Amino acid sequence: MADEDKYNAIKNALQNQDENHQPSRKKNTQTKKSGKKKGKSKKKKRRKRKTLGQRIAGLFPQQGDSVFEVFRKMTFLISSMVFIVCLVLIGKYFWENHQNALIAEETQRIHDSVIEPERKLPRETNPEGEPEERYELLASARNLLAVNKDVVGYISIPNEPKIAYPVLQRKNDEDGNSYYLDKNINLEYARAGSIFMDYRNYFDNMVENLDENGKPDGTYKRTFPNSQNIIIYGHNMHDYSMFGALKYYTNNQSYYDSHPIVELESNYMKYQYKIFGMIIVDVEDDTETRFDYWNTLNFKDEADFYNYVNEIKRRTIRTTNVDVTYGDQLLTLSTCNSTFNDGRLVVFARLLREGEDLYEGCTSEANPNVKWSNSYYKWHKNAYDPDAEFIPYG
Repeated sequence: MADEDKYNAIKNALQNQDENHQPSRKKNTQTKKSGKKKGKSKKKKRRKRKTLGQRIAGLFPQQGDSVFEVFRKMTFLISSMVFIVCLVLIGKYFWENHQNALIAEETQRIHDSVIEPERKLPRETNPEGEPEERYELLASARNLLAVNKDVVGYISIPNEPKIAYPVLQRKNDEDGNSYYLDKNINLEYARAGSIFMDYRNYFDNMVENLDENGKPDGTYKRTFPNSQNIIIYGHNMHDYSMFGALKYYTNNQSYYDSHPIVELESNYMKYQYKIFGMIIVDVEDDTETRFDYWNTLNFKDEADFYNYVNEIKRRTIRTTNVDVTYGDQLLTLSTCNSTFNDGRLVVFARLLREGEDLYEGCTSEANPNVKWSNSYYKWHKNAYDPDAEFIPYG
């Protein structure tokens, strides 16, 4: 029994010793595990820190990337480049429009800063007893000529949206009708270009009269009769600047009623024209519906004149009650149009006659029988009836 008691005592002592040491082992284990976790946490934080260059480099395909990852990165890069290019082009477009508007405002200010007295055509008699023209340079023209010597006049269509621009003309058969397509009045590159007259036109081309001593007397006379059809060109801008507002004549039923008059000044005289037709034509048309409106600046005779104006009447989108008679000087405003690949929207007017009421006949209605260029009928049914009732001019 003594041995057995001794054995139990030793056994109990060993158990107590194990229990006393066990918590310390757990504590140490926990401390070690906690230390490992802290170490891992610190290590993970260090891995997340990347420089800006590393982040940018990560956007590009790298060695070891999967095919899908390379495709994803390339798609992202290409899309980003396209987006940036589009932003630049859009910004450039609005900036150019803004610059064009500023130049238009400045030239309008220069033109409108002078109030011109109302003047009729002054005539005197020369020593031979023949009428002699004596014009004076308009003050507004003098101001614009100081900006550009190619200024030949100023065109405006009252009421908003308003057209009001200087008219330029480059008398050169090589680039006369292309020079101002992409240049403003300051001869700077401009996508909107300028409003310009056909280089073949004569429009109050003057030289100074001489006094009895052979010196210029400050008055002017024409060197050549004015063309019977004055043709003026301008871009069809999406913001309705330049000749962009002309599109209203064909797609807005009420626009003509409030904008039937075109005011055109030369450097010496002021003129008013009544609009009588508005057409859309394909300048590439080489079929029987071809209409070379831009190549008719003068008329051979009365028949030639009426053939021209009646062709306009057949093609006009809206018919008006403005009458046109042989001897009327015509004004043609031409701009681009997207109806055809090389389409043109053209507005025609004739000079106000002496003593005529300004708005007489200036009403319009839709033309029920429009004659189109043949290319139009590729996408539309040919509804033109050549035998329909038609009341010609003359």
